[in-house]
Amino acid sequence: MEIKVRIPENVNDITLGQYQRFTDVLKKDYSDYALLIRKIAIFTGLTLEQCKELTQKDLESINEDINKALQEEPKFLNRFFIGDVEFGFIPNFDKIKGKEYFDLSEYANKEEYLHNLMAILFRPILNKGIGNTYTIIDYEGTEKYANIMKLMPLGAVNGSLAFFLTLQNELSNHILKYTEAEQVKEK
Repeated sequence: MEIKVRIPENVNDITLGQYQRFTDVLKKDYSDYALLIRKIAIFTGLTLEQCKELTQKDLESINEDINKALQEEPKFLNRFFIGDVEFGFIPNFDKIKGKEYFDLSEYANKEEYLHNLMAILFRPILNKGIGNTYTIIDYEGTEKYANIMKLMPLGAVNGSLAFFLTLQNELSNHILKYTEAEQVKEK
């Protein structure tokens, strides 16, 4: 029997939901073989029984392709589609509202709530402006879009997290430089 397999070619072929299911599997105590077939099932859509029917050579090849996609360098992606709906990253952090900021702080660094975090950062685009500008719908909590965000490309997730990490590092560097300059002034 021939099995057709959809193997992720890059990080955007992997959804946030697949990644979260995989991280849940990693927390369990599976043998290397059981972990491998679960990993392949999650990222290809095959059943566990279908994965057990694959040759060792195919298992290794698929695993290598998945690993390559997962390790792809993140690039910031401010827009993507889920079905017919285009989602956009918060266009202006200077205008972020208190509830958005509070919820961002609440869900930050909690991998199991990554879909909630993404529902704050990415929302349906309401209007497109000149060039690459756009507005997104107002924030009303994460309930409506959190589960939908499980379908977003992992590349958009990684890119947005890298964006915040870069922002955090730049802020830390500026604070350090400012503190050093103030210490020099005092001396």
